[in-house]
Amino acid sequence: MRPLGGTAVPGKNFTASVVRSGRELEFLEGDWEELYAASSPATPFQSWAWLYSWWEVYGSGREPCIITVRSGGKLVGLLPLVREHWTGRVLFMGTGPSVYLDMLAREGAEEAVARAAAERLREELRPWEVADLQHLRPGAAAWELLRSWEGPAASVWQTDCPVLKARPFEELLAPLTQKQRGNVRRLIRRSEREGLRAVAAGAEEAAAAASRMLGMHRKVWRNRGINPEHLSPRFEALLRLASERLTKRGLGFVSEFRRGEEVVASHLLLVGHDRVGGYLSGATEEAFRRYAVYPLYVRDGVEEARSRGLPVFDLMWGRGEHKLQWSPQMIPSRRLILGRARLPLWAPYAAHHLLRSRVKAAADSGSAPRPVMAAAETYRSVRRFLRRRRVAG
Repeated sequence: MRPLGGTAVPGKNFTASVVRSGRELEFLEGDWEELYAASSPATPFQSWAWLYSWWEVYGSGREPCIITVRSGGKLVGLLPLVREHWTGRVLFMGTGPSVYLDMLAREGAEEAVARAAAERLREELRPWEVADLQHLRPGAAAWELLRSWEGPAASVWQTDCPVLKARPFEELLAPLTQKQRGNVRRLIRRSEREGLRAVAAGAEEAAAAASRMLGMHRKVWRNRGINPEHLSPRFEALLRLASERLTKRGLGFVSEFRRGEEVVASHLLLVGHDRVGGYLSGATEEAFRRYAVYPLYVRDGVEEARSRGLPVFDLMWGRGEHKLQWSPQMIPSRRLILGRARLPLWAPYAAHHLLRSRVKAAADSGSAPRPVMAAAETYRSVRRFLRRRRVAG
C-alpha cells in the first residue's frame, strides 16, 4: 500500500492508501467488517463476506484498487474498487451481481473520508480513464465523493428497486385486487394444510442450500427470460461462498420451504442495518404452479424484517408484475461517472450512458414512442444474446 499525505481535517489526520493485491484484501477482513458494522448506510453487499467472495470468483482480469482511509491507525473509510484490465475502467468491487454498491465510512466521518478518497482516486485515474460507480441508492455514503470531486462528473439513473414497508401481511394484501387477495389467501392456506414450512439453512449447509436454490431457479426461469449470468458456474460459486460467509456473520441466510424433508422452494435473504432483502429465489415447477410461491417469499421476508425490528423488506431490482402488484415504493438507483478530464473518454462514455438511461426509463414506463420501444427491445435482445455467448464460452 502507498500512503497519501493526510487530508486536512480539523483536529484529525486522515491518511488514504491503496490496497493492490488479493492477499492484502484478505488481511483486511477484521477491520473491514468492524467498519461495515459502524457504517449506517451500508448493505450486506458492502460487507467483506460478500465482496471478498466476489473477488475470489470474478477477480480474473481485474486489479484491486481499494482505497482505505485511516485516522490514528483506525480504519474510518473504505472505497472498494477494481480496475478492469481490458477497458481501464475503475468500478466498484461487486459490480454485476450486486444490487447496491457504496463506499464505507464511519458515521460522522463521511465528508472527511470522501475528501481523502476522492483525492486519492483522482491520482489513481489516468487521464483517459473513468470511474463508473454503479448502483448507488439515495443516502449512499459515496454521494459525498461527488461533492468533493475536482473533475468532470455525471449522475445517471440506472434502475428502480421495489421496497415494501414491513407491515402485517394482511395489510400488504390491501393494494391487490379482490381476486388477487382471494388467490393469495387460498394458496397460503393450501401451503399450510400441506405442511409447508420455512427453515433457515445453517452455516454448515448454506453452500448446498444456495446450490439447491439456484438449481430450482434455473429450471423454472430458463425459458422465462432468465439472466444469462445466473446460468454460469461462476455465479453459483459466488452464491456458495457468499451464502456460507454471510450466514456465519448473521448477514443473511437461505430460507428453505420444506414439505416434509423435501425442499420445494427457497430464497436468499440478506439482513442489513435497516432492511431485509430478497436477493434470489428458486422453486420446483410443481411448487411454482401449486403455490404461486412469490407471496410465500414476501410473507417470509416481511416476517423476518418484523422479527428483527427492521422497517423494510426490499424486493431488490426488477419490475415484474409479481413485484409491482404489491404497490412497492420504487427507489431509484444511480451510477456516478467520474473522470480526470472530459476527453478523450469521459464525455462520450457519460453521454452514452445518459442516452441509454433515458431510453430505458421511457421504455420501462411504457410512455416511449413505438420505434423507441422497439429499439430498446432489440438492444436488450442483443445484450442477452451476447451475454449467453459469453457464459457459454
